[in-house]
Amino acid sequence: MQPFFSRFISVVASFFIFTASWFCLWSISLHLVERPDLAVLLFPFGLRLGLMLQCPRGYWPVLLGAEWVMLGWLAQEVALTHVPLLMIGGVLTVLPVALISRYRHQRDWRTLLRQGGALIAAALLQSLPWIGQGQETLNALLITLTGGLTLAPTCLVIWHYLTSTVWQPLGPGLVSQPVNWRARHLIWYLLLFVLSLWLQLGLPDELARFTPFCLALPIIALAWHYGWQGALIATLMNAIALIASQTWHDHPVDLLLSLLAQSLTGLLLGAGIQRLRELNQSLQTELVRNRRLAERLLETEESVRRDVARELHDDIGQTITAIRTQAGIVQRLAQGNDGVKMGGLHIEQLSLGIYDSVRRLLGRLRPRQLDDLSLEQAIRSLMREMELESRGIISHLDWQIDEPLLSESQRVTLFRVCQEGLNNIVKHASASAVTIQGWQQDERLMLVIEDDGSGLPTESGQQGFGLTGMCERVTALGGTLNISCTYGTRVSVNLPLRYT
Repeated sequence: MQPFFSRFISVVASFFIFTASWFCLWSISLHLVERPDLAVLLFPFGLRLGLMLQCPRGYWPVLLGAEWVMLGWLAQEVALTHVPLLMIGGVLTVLPVALISRYRHQRDWRTLLRQGGALIAAALLQSLPWIGQGQETLNALLITLTGGLTLAPTCLVIWHYLTSTVWQPLGPGLVSQPVNWRARHLIWYLLLFVLSLWLQLGLPDELARFTPFCLALPIIALAWHYGWQGALIATLMNAIALIASQTWHDHPVDLLLSLLAQSLTGLLLGAGIQRLRELNQSLQTELVRNRRLAERLLETEESVRRDVARELHDDIGQTITAIRTQAGIVQRLAQGNDGVKMGGLHIEQLSLGIYDSVRRLLGRLRPRQLDDLSLEQAIRSLMREMELESRGIISHLDWQIDEPLLSESQRVTLFRVCQEGLNNIVKHASASAVTIQGWQQDERLMLVIEDDGSGLPTESGQQGFGLTGMCERVTALGGTLNISCTYGTRVSVNLPLRYT
């Protein structure tokens, strides 16, 4: 019983609200077209069609029934003519609305174009019974197209706002919160509305022909900033400006054609902007997905490096230690046999060489500093291991990055860039000074490695594997790496501190 009562209340409320709105819009339309029957086809038609495109099908009979009640009442009060034609056209308009009702809850650019197509088809069907009425047929078609394309998109904006907004009970906690008026948005709307009025009323007569082109400016501005909702709201503002100009000023531009042109502009431009936004959002989603995959790849690579380094350290280290032990035993047992003793000594030296090579390889695979030290300490340890001072290179480290904010991939990438940069300086730069700086700036990580050496070789047209690897690592985390050789070599890395 309770659901039936609630349904009955909603139907009755919808009936009275729609009839009141319908009559107000009919009064405005009558002031513009000056014929009671054609006034029905202007804004009342757009209101009914806009609501039918958004609301559930169960309310369609209520809308049609309320419109027929108003038509019957107007037929008695103002001698409304062509009532059967209006009723038959109203029934015919249900067909295109029913065909696209399945897309009602979508909010993409296709929905705007589908509803625009349904509006045009409904306008054609509404004016279909007027065939044979002579000039009135074209008037009916123009009026229905204008009313539908002007008012129905506004219903879409309002319906989208009502259905997408989370409404909360008005309790004490909500009352105490400050109201967000979005003053910047209101000022934009007001300024563009004033601009529309000025374009209609302030231009001299010799420039009045350019008014329809100027009316596209508010639509473009709001569409670019607020998407399809902004385009449709600007269309409504322009419609109000056009109606005001028809009231206060004898404008040479035909009102209905101007309304129709700017409504089509707003609808198509809104669909285009929405399409661009959806493509941009899809691109951003794919970029984030690729970055996450790249970060996972880097993490997997470092995990494999760590495991390989551990295995090499444990297995080969133990084997080399055993070889050195056996070589020492051979030297002690080979008393009086200098050849054997020298062979044992040679074996021990070779094992030490292998150990040094394996240790350098382990440092390249997975530096133990990253596991045991902070990033700043690991870079300082790297600079000591490179023996820069013994090579005549003065080094300086200025580190101002808060390491707890870094992910493991960022730590490894910054260390690898420093490792490869220092390695290139030692091998190729012939530098006397090197400076490493790291800092945070506007949610970005900045790293600069600068030396006063000879720069990159000019005869090499391609980057080496080390530079290529650095670029790939930085790019995988959404950053950039730039190399300049104006005075020495400057390697600049720019990484986002966080990305989603």
